[in-house]
Amino acid sequence: MGRTIYGVMGLALLLNLAAATEAAAADIASATAAYQSGDYRAAFTEFQELANGGDTQAMLWLGFLYQQGQGTVQDYDEAMNHFRTAADLGDAQAAFYVGNMYANGYGVTRDAIEAVRWFRQSAEHGDVFGQYALGQAHEHGEGAPRDLRAARRWYQAAADQGSTDAQAALQHLTANPE
Repeated sequence: MGRTIYGVMGLALLLNLAAATEAAAADIASATAAYQSGDYRAAFTEFQELANGGDTQAMLWLGFLYQQGQGTVQDYDEAMNHFRTAADLGDAQAAFYVGNMYANGYGVTRDAIEAVRWFRQSAEHGDVFGQYALGQAHEHGEGAPRDLRAARRWYQAAADQGSTDAQAALQHLTANPE
């Protein structure tokens, strides 16, 4: 499970978070706009204020900013704290991010089994990135038993939500059955 794919997936996921709730949409949109314009410090400040108010989207963004060192110093412990808090509040995307931290050893000992535990929580709650990551874990036998039937099932769930990575993985499995 490579770092690059999770980084790209993570950024794409974060850029789509702005539309999730009506109440916070304007504030999240403003903070997201600051991020997209490259004003990471302003984005960090806005997301921090929203996260302090309990906004799980903002918690995800703060975790991402800490993980990347954008608008603040890079701090994997703080990133994990924000991701875990949002996950503990039931956010499926946050569970994916916690799993990603374990899968890549960001501030924690790399632990594929723990990563899969979080990916499963994310996937079972419908998160496309969690579904794809769980498919990868089963396809490659990293943190989960190698099980191509399970890999196909999770890839299909992600593909049904429009994941082109999952669609490509399904095509690969079809062309290379074992």
